Amino acid sequence: MSGTKNRKSGTKRKHEESPQNTSTVAPPAKQRMVVTPWRDTAEFSTVYEWLFSKQTTPANLRKALSQMRIWSLRRGSLCPASVLATGVLVQAQLEDKQGNPNIQTTYASAFTRFFNFMSSIMQGFNMTSMYDTAKQLGLQSFIVDLRHLCAHGQELPPAVVLRRTSEHCLEWIRNFYWLPQNETMCNLDAPKLQRKDKAAFEKELKALMEIYDLALECHLMGADKLKAVSKLKSSAEFNKIRVYCSAKKIKTTTEMIDKVISDLGAAIKRQNSSMKDLLDIYMASVLKMKYFLGAGLKHSEDEELVIQATQSLFRLFAVQGYIENIFVAFVQLAENPNADDDSRQGASYWGTKMLQTFGMLSRMKSMYTEELDKNPNMKTVDFTTLNKPEMSKIMRSLLIHSGVDLTLTLVFGECPKKPRSWVFEREFLMSRLDPLSLHSVPIFKGLLPLVEPPLTAEQSDDLTKLCNIKMQYTNGETSKNSIDDKVKEEDYNKSENTTFGIWTVEKENNWSTCALGVLPTNLA
Repeated sequence: MSGTKNRKSGTKRKHEESPQNTSTVAPPAKQRMVVTPWRDTAEFSTVYEWLFSKQTTPANLRKALSQMRIWSLRRGSLCPASVLATGVLVQAQLEDKQGNPNIQTTYASAFTRFFNFMSSIMQGFNMTSMYDTAKQLGLQSFIVDLRHLCAHGQELPPAVVLRRTSEHCLEWIRNFYWLPQNETMCNLDAPKLQRKDKAAFEKELKALMEIYDLALECHLMGADKLKAVSKLKSSAEFNKIRVYCSAKKIKTTTEMIDKVISDLGAAIKRQNSSMKDLLDIYMASVLKMKYFLGAGLKHSEDEELVIQATQSLFRLFAVQGYIENIFVAFVQLAENPNADDDSRQGASYWGTKMLQTFGMLSRMKSMYTEELDKNPNMKTVDFTTLNKPEMSKIMRSLLIHSGVDLTLTLVFGECPKKPRSWVFEREFLMSRLDPLSLHSVPIFKGLLPLVEPPLTAEQSDDLTKLCNIKMQYTNGETSKNSIDDKVKEEDYNKSENTTFGIWTVEKENNWSTCALGVLPTNLA
């Protein structure tokens, strides 16, 4: 079912349709969005023509009735009451034309249901206010009298009266409901439709990420207390920090960072996992934190402080199962030629840092597997505990022997629900070659030892050379021809015969001695 804009519709039947006086022109109403049982305005207009066209036929009426039944099945009790009321009258008219011998009973039932359907859209409807209800709807009072006779009378009205009254009621409901709907209703562009919960989630994440970015900047700049923050930040930014600290009853930027991480985790848990754009909103919010992106570059001399301050954020990503998504987002940003250089450099920094952690985790798992082969009784190691400040002795030992500087390395583990091996397919690596740039080269090099199946030493060397050439070329240090000359001088002259992929470059200049797949050096 598609969403449409409809000035007379709502979520509940009593609010779906507002009474309209056919004798006066109603003021223009503000359009609003509702979900309708018809696919689009064309489907509604088609049924309208089947019902009320001067050239309509019983066959068209039956098609309209069938379509209205489909609408009822689609929306159930939320199908507009006017549609249901129209259906009972049309059904009675069709049976009348087919010569139903009990047509009076059929019409009586139809009128009773028609009035009940229409009364259901009014608030405070009861048996003693039927005339008031009819007046508010714009129905003549004799319809109420006829309804009483049909429902409670000892003798039903003549068929001719019922037949003419059904025609009158259909014309009334056309003016009351069908015509205004057909003239004012319009389709919505579903891709541009933004759900309220999505907008609220975006707003919440934006506010939290903004506070995190401000707190991180103040912390790394040495402003931990609010007094120091007031001297560092503008009045508007300081006010945001002050309001957040007051609401959370905290006093330092260190506490702010911890509290924002807690609030981010709670915000994700509150969201329905079926929210289609949740991950995209989350990733976009992370990449909008300008200070966070460039923190490692701005504080390169105090990198230990940067890693310590951002450790909890990456552990949150790991717990939520978003580590891989965050990494891919950094890679794509570093490769994006349309992004600004500062963002690309920051994404390159964090992507490289995450690769160092992936390598550390791979070595830790390899060491654990080797120890487990030697000692089957060894205690099970849970790599999700790396997301917590406290960990087991075995995990700490593996961490120490992983060969990294823990003060300069992000430490996070697996997601409890998404355990994985920290390796990447060759296809992922090779797809990085085309957009390779000065900013993405460090990430590309970091991927080489984590490719599955592993690269040979020769393949790894060739790709490393390609990265080095790319960095020199994009830096503008030398021209393409001088790069080729440098490669020849430093690499090809190391040995008499040099293999490059399937080609062998030989220093022999005589064509007659060059085998197939071999190029003379002076022509290479």
